[in-house]
Amino acid sequence: MQYQLSDVCLGDIDMLVRQCELPAMSRDPLKMIMFPNADPSPEEEEEETKWSIEYLQESLQNDSCYFRKVTDSSGCYAGFAIWTLDPSSTVTGHKTKSTQKRRESWNPASLDVRAWIEVSNLLREERQRVLNGQHNIWRLTTISVTPEHQRQGVGSMLMQWGCDKADSCGWNSFVMASPDGVPLYTKFDFKVVGQVQIKHGAFTSMFRESRPFIERSDNNTDNSIKY
Repeated sequence: MQYQLSDVCLGDIDMLVRQCELPAMSRDPLKMIMFPNADPSPEEEEEETKWSIEYLQESLQNDSCYFRKVTDSSGCYAGFAIWTLDPSSTVTGHKTKSTQKRRESWNPASLDVRAWIEVSNLLREERQRVLNGQHNIWRLTTISVTPEHQRQGVGSMLMQWGCDKADSCGWNSFVMASPDGVPLYTKFDFKVVGQVQIKHGAFTSMFRESRPFIERSDNNTDNSIKY
């Protein structure tokens, strides 16, 4: 199957959440902490979906966030990723806008805010421990592949773009990996440096050092690739 890698626009966000993020995140430990009700009503599910859509729309307007999507030959969404040049680690020459904050008044009723904050604090502490004052850290914050397109190279396509970007800019990379993501990140030379155990599983902190950048002759990073 042929896949196309391209930029993301605001008009993509709704369907990227509905078709990619929600199905891909169904077993994610953080999602199960945040939304403990395993059988939400249709109204609760739609509210959670709209909350996620708004968050991604806000992120897309942040200069420190880099979105890429993958579509199949029919134009259907296969997956997307968000890479972020961590504003807290950015030095002169890589200026970014301040991150927009989510409006606290707009939280789904089904969100366990206390549990979400507790786990977020644990993940943040682990990130700070690993990075420890390093500059220009390139973080993979989201990668979601529609279930029917998994194990067909879509995730690798998104990872290759991010790693090429990091290497071309001389940035080291970091990700807090869910259990399902560890094998993919290992394939791209991310090394395990720690772990955070939470109620529904563990998040693994992984770090990748920048390597000398060699531009690929196939130019697949910005166009298309077949799997």
